Amino acid sequence: MDLQLELLPYHYYNTLGFDAELIDYIDHVDDSIVLEKIAPLYKDGGRPPVDPRVCFRMHYLYFTRPEISSFRELERQLKEPKNQAWRNFIGVPNIEKVPVHSCLSNFRAKVSAELFYAILFDLIAQALKLKDFLLPTLTGIDSRPVWANVNGYKHKRCSCPDQSTCACDKTYSDPDATVGVQRTKANQNKFFIGYRKHSIVCPSPKGPIVLFSIILPNDTADVKVMLPLVEMMKKIEGLKVDYLVADLGYFDADDQKEALLKHDVAVVTEFKTNTKIPEHCSPEGKPECEQGHMLVFDGFDKDTYTAWFRGDEEKCAACPLQGLCEKQFGYSFTDNPFFHGPVPQGSLLQEQMLKFRKQVELAFAQESNQLTSVMKHKKVPVRTTKRVEKWFILRDAFRLIERMIAHVRETVLPPNHVATLKKLQEIQVEQLSLPLAA
Repeated sequence: MDLQLELLPYHYYNTLGFDAELIDYIDHVDDSIVLEKIAPLYKDGGRPPVDPRVCFRMHYLYFTRPEISSFRELERQLKEPKNQAWRNFIGVPNIEKVPVHSCLSNFRAKVSAELFYAILFDLIAQALKLKDFLLPTLTGIDSRPVWANVNGYKHKRCSCPDQSTCACDKTYSDPDATVGVQRTKANQNKFFIGYRKHSIVCPSPKGPIVLFSIILPNDTADVKVMLPLVEMMKKIEGLKVDYLVADLGYFDADDQKEALLKHDVAVVTEFKTNTKIPEHCSPEGKPECEQGHMLVFDGFDKDTYTAWFRGDEEKCAACPLQGLCEKQFGYSFTDNPFFHGPVPQGSLLQEQMLKFRKQVELAFAQESNQLTSVMKHKKVPVRTTKRVEKWFILRDAFRLIERMIAHVRETVLPPNHVATLKKLQEIQVEQLSLPLAA
């Protein structure tokens, strides 16, 4: 047996059914923050409440097990005698004490989004301590549509005696859902009913990872979202972001300026076709000298927030103004943040950063596919903005945990860790089958 499995007694793995996912969660993920943050919400006296970690781990099973399609199904599965390993994992070995599905709804209603964010930020801090897992120097921001759980058209849902004459507004079955526009795809409508999820995405060796998100109505402009997300990043211990890549929807000079001056985060974007380009720049946004020669980027001074450029030696050698030119050009970032930032327009560094932003879209598509079991017809199973936001905070947390476990297996655990657990499970099944065969 490998050293990894000799550290703990045999019954430790047997208790969790030799399930590698559950075992690695218990061994390598610290969810004590759940009890620390949520326990004070319960009052002293009366019947003892359900341990918050029980509800948290039940949500983990809900989001990560494809055979579970609803909270009712989760309750039914946990009460099956064969799923003793799941009950041991959530900390409720007794079938009769498995929480009902409404307990999970009460759990999400009782805990605020701020506390869920605090739990998520603690998990992100744990992920940052893993070697070569997250590469937070460069992050991206993007959004994707979230389809609301609505049925049919708008109706008046008030309690007025005569709805035909009252002035109440018509709403969908989800009162906070609004009509939005999405990217046109094959066999899909241009419009959808729901919300928009704005996410901060971080690169990793295995592809982009969504760190956290906020849920906002469809009519919220992207330019109003970037700074709140940047401020939220500052709440994560150990997270230092130098560059934030965004698409043209987050294009705003004032926000880009504040992000660098106040939060020390350089926002990297392209510029729109109707953007007014400075006179000393080419149509591609690259600075030029008086003779029209392209300048070479020579660094960015964060003390004075000045982008420095120098002349190209080959071009300067044949320039008639070489005796009069200083060959050094400084441009203030505060005057024009789009063209005079730490990452110059049209540079190789900017091209590489914009390529990462395109990878973010693939991460969103992967997330959507993984949620097929719990999002019927791509609709989120809860309603109203607060509930949808909490639902996706938990989703981001458990997706991060899955990626953390996968990284630990590749870098810390023995290569045959999962295979050894399966072999031990087969041995146990064989030992139990021999008395029955006799």
